[in-house]
Amino acid sequence: MMKRWFPFPLARRRQPAGLVLTLAFTLAVTLAVALCLPFGAAQAQGVVRDGEIEKLLRDYSKPLLHAAGLEPQRIGIAVINDRRLNAFVTNGQNMFIHTGLILEAEEPNMVIGVLAHEIGHITGGHLARGSEARANSQGPAIIGTILGLGSILAGAGDIGIALITGSQQIALRNYLTYNRGQEAAADNTALQLLDATGQSTEGIIGMMDTLANQEILSEAYQDPYARSHPMSRDRVNAYRAGAEGSPYQEVRDSDALIFRHQMAQGKIYGFLDSPTVTLRRYRNDESAPARYGRAIAFYRQGLREEAVQLIDGLLRDMPDNPWLYELKGQIYYETGQAQNGIAPYQKSVELQPDEPLLLIGLASCQLGVGQSGGRAHRDINRRAVGNLKKALRLDPSNPTAYLQMSKGYGQLGDTALAQYALAEYHAALGSREAKYHAKRAAKGLKKGSVEYIRTIDILSGPDKPNSR
Repeated sequence: MMKRWFPFPLARRRQPAGLVLTLAFTLAVTLAVALCLPFGAAQAQGVVRDGEIEKLLRDYSKPLLHAAGLEPQRIGIAVINDRRLNAFVTNGQNMFIHTGLILEAEEPNMVIGVLAHEIGHITGGHLARGSEARANSQGPAIIGTILGLGSILAGAGDIGIALITGSQQIALRNYLTYNRGQEAAADNTALQLLDATGQSTEGIIGMMDTLANQEILSEAYQDPYARSHPMSRDRVNAYRAGAEGSPYQEVRDSDALIFRHQMAQGKIYGFLDSPTVTLRRYRNDESAPARYGRAIAFYRQGLREEAVQLIDGLLRDMPDNPWLYELKGQIYYETGQAQNGIAPYQKSVELQPDEPLLLIGLASCQLGVGQSGGRAHRDINRRAVGNLKKALRLDPSNPTAYLQMSKGYGQLGDTALAQYALAEYHAALGSREAKYHAKRAAKGLKKGSVEYIRTIDILSGPDKPNSR
């Protein structure tokens, strides 16, 4: 179930008027440095949740993480809906992968090489050190800005502007020097991790070679990876030199892994391109990824029968593929036939029992059927809530699971628990409405229960900046 999840909204706060002039100068270097970093991409773009693609990326990264001495379950991996080629690490141990990287990668090894590089940033503690480096680089800029403003106020405008501009350039140059060192260290770690896991470096070298060519392009035409990871021929040559002598240079990805990669590409094209573009792309292609993409395009055009027919054909070839059953269930659910979606979702959960998004999809279908009254519908609502609880044990901050749980408790007539689930939903989104629903839930929850304790935690937490 490919869904667009969090848009990561930025809080907008009005600055006091007296700060505007000062901020215009003192923050200039901060903004210049920030342009070299990819952190803002996580906030500007929506995160796509899809079990198939997330599992593929985890399978790519798991051997690398083990080789790096990291616990895979502690590393977050998210997919950003952005067609530009990019990947980055932020918020400690979270890797963000653009859909563009998956689509542009001709083989899994290219994505694996990029993941190895990003893991190098994690093991090197570059985020924490980068914050310190940015802070240190701003010191000269602030001093230069203060002196420059003093000169301007004293009537020496040319000298003042020179002081401000010069101090900002020094700060930016100092930070970029530090950043290049970080990238070189991450490159070295990537080579070590690929070698330790018996994988070729050809994928990452090919990508770096392509991005190095973008240095001559205007920034408007560059992929963000080329800007946030400064490229040069020297850096590409360093990769080649580091890979010399590796016994794994001729190693290629397995056919099974290449097939999964191509299926992920077909799915992304199907969901994120317009249906007409997808159908044109795969017009004369009868491969499984092409049929996968066309099935999604038909479904998005409202052609349910055509979509299901293609999926059933794929299932005859791949009867143990949980993601095909998931898509079939999603199509029935989202076209108003939740009852028909239960069986394929149940099959997908049977094949992949620990995938929270499949459990949420099954529960959504069950709740769609359980909207009417009667004992049978109460039973199916209880089963739905049970599936959502299991999903939340696997993915504790999943807002969709809490939203569906609120619906389930509401259909069971338990208002307090429905309000509790709504409070958790808004808390996961960072909305101040969490406290409103928590306050209502606390009145009806059993004191000392897990839900009551969690509700009190929400009520005693800090106010959130955004609201409806």
